[in-house]
Amino acid sequence: MKKIIYSLLFILTVVFTACEEDLPKANFDLYELKSLTATAGDMNVTLAWEAYENARPNEYLILWTSGSSDAEGGEMTVDAKTMTATINNLVNDVAYTFSVQPRYTGGLASKTTAACTPKNARYPISDLTAAAGNERVRLRWTKPASERFTRYQVTVNPGNQIINLDDTSLEEYIVDGLTNDQEYTFNVVCVYPTGNSIPVETSATPGLIYPILANTELVVWEPCAFAYNDMYFMAGEVKSVSWDFGDGTTSGENNPVHAFATTGTYTVAVTVTYVNNTTESGSLAVTVGNYKWNSVDLNFGGLTGYVKTSNPVFSPDGKTMYIPTSTPAGHLFAIDVVSGEFKWVFAIDKVTYGGGALVGSDGTIYQCVSNASVNNVYAIAPTNGKQKWAVKLDGVIGAFPALSADGILYCLTNKSILYALDVANQGSIKWQKQLDGDTGGAVVLDKKGNVYAGTNATIYAFNSKGEPLWTLEGDNKVTERGAFALNGNMLYATLKGGGLVAVDMTNGTKKWTYPTTKGDAYFPIVDKNGNIYFTEKGSQTVHAVNANGAKIWEKKVGNNLNYSGGALSTDGILYIGTQSNNKVLGLDITNGNIVFEEIVGQQVMAAVTIGPDKRLYCGTIGSGNIGAVKAFDINKTLETDSWSIRGGDIQGTNRQK
Repeated sequence: MKKIIYSLLFILTVVFTACEEDLPKANFDLYELKSLTATAGDMNVTLAWEAYENARPNEYLILWTSGSSDAEGGEMTVDAKTMTATINNLVNDVAYTFSVQPRYTGGLASKTTAACTPKNARYPISDLTAAAGNERVRLRWTKPASERFTRYQVTVNPGNQIINLDDTSLEEYIVDGLTNDQEYTFNVVCVYPTGNSIPVETSATPGLIYPILANTELVVWEPCAFAYNDMYFMAGEVKSVSWDFGDGTTSGENNPVHAFATTGTYTVAVTVTYVNNTTESGSLAVTVGNYKWNSVDLNFGGLTGYVKTSNPVFSPDGKTMYIPTSTPAGHLFAIDVVSGEFKWVFAIDKVTYGGGALVGSDGTIYQCVSNASVNNVYAIAPTNGKQKWAVKLDGVIGAFPALSADGILYCLTNKSILYALDVANQGSIKWQKQLDGDTGGAVVLDKKGNVYAGTNATIYAFNSKGEPLWTLEGDNKVTERGAFALNGNMLYATLKGGGLVAVDMTNGTKKWTYPTTKGDAYFPIVDKNGNIYFTEKGSQTVHAVNANGAKIWEKKVGNNLNYSGGALSTDGILYIGTQSNNKVLGLDITNGNIVFEEIVGQQVMAAVTIGPDKRLYCGTIGSGNIGAVKAFDINKTLETDSWSIRGGDIQGTNRQK
């Protein structure tokens, strides 16, 4: 019997081996790429890739497509030794998808893809002014933040005179030999290796010398720089200057910045006092019109998105608004506050909500990303929207970051790791701390530079060196993508599942808890009397609590308040946005009564902002994953004597002043 069994086993083994040898072998030689990156340039994108060690392709096939009818796709091949390729003659501000496939004798491997949007790097000059003199005009401007341009080209008309200025450090030039009482147009471009920048143009009439240099056509609350014309005031050395703006306000600055509250025509007068105490005066008529826009769809150059949790923040001069989107991607949009036009878009193809944006004192924008597969902290240049540096941290960043006065950026990941990044040193990590919990909720800085971090476990305090100060005892689950508010020595945190906790920052003791039970609470703010306001998701309720933890009022607004955060005006109106019926509301902080109501037309799932131009701003969620920024003319100023907005200020720094 055993012999029969062994014989059968032998026969089966022989048959199986023979069959195995006859089977066609699977082709494991068609390796795809190990990695592919795409870097945007001016009308081009550079691809770089890495092949697997055992890959032996004959060449690489590169394909590119765009979703725009204005931009054609294409293909090219490069030899097997090449690991980079630059695709030229692309259309700037159009999103392209690139793929690279290794080609083998046996066929093509699978595609590896990357998306990228080429950007116009031919930056123009800014702030061009023309001051007329006798048979001459002085041009002044601010040079672009670029080392790539090779010269300025000034075109003077009439006459089509072209002046080439090879010194790229120049920010002033006098055009001589002009005819008095003849209006001239001056067109200035920067010349780059890839072409010219867009032209910037101004006009002046030599002989017709204005005493004041300023924009004569403004809109309400548009900041305008005024300067006396030193080609008009030439009777001696100037000792002092005084201004009367014609709206009841004055200034003693040499070059003041002023905005007008209402429409109309104003006579702006300047008086110059010379060192010999003689005076000379002049004036200029300024016309002020109404706002130019009230809604901007977040759709530019093929990049779109809607807003969730993140409120608009502003540049230090108030002229530019920044808003990150959430879905389908986290692009950061920069919008001119006066015109409503896009200045640039920084493309981030991952979700960002909860992670910014934040603006530093030098104008740099810091954006965190809610996705661990990419560099998840970015520093972005304000002039052109280009990346200054990027850092990859361990974990998704769901908390809004905080920035210290001395340039340390604090980021808290959903692995509950708190990072301190040196922004002056390419975001290098100064220190990091592992906290308890698996979700990062909020980060904030007090006046001393101490940092406070809240997770879904509790709240922690560290000094600027990363040394622990205290840990709040008990179960204190800070709301994910939430925020803190500070007032004096008190820290206020909204909690997951509802409620508000007050903590003494000097020693980490809990002063009180204000309980609510109807879902996550969001975005506390504080008025100048120390009263705290926050929203609650499930109950559709706005809460007002005094500094002792006692209820002042509760207001059911009848609309969902998901990620809703308020902004407080100086006259005591708390503005919020709602999700379910698409409104913005204003509540009287003395009693909670609704005194302002406007239809937005789209869902609001984020905090609102009162801008420097006295308008109320909010980001929205629209159809087709395209949201908007909406502006409402409230003619109100943000309360700046307290923590009156998500982030503490309109730059979103999360820093106590």
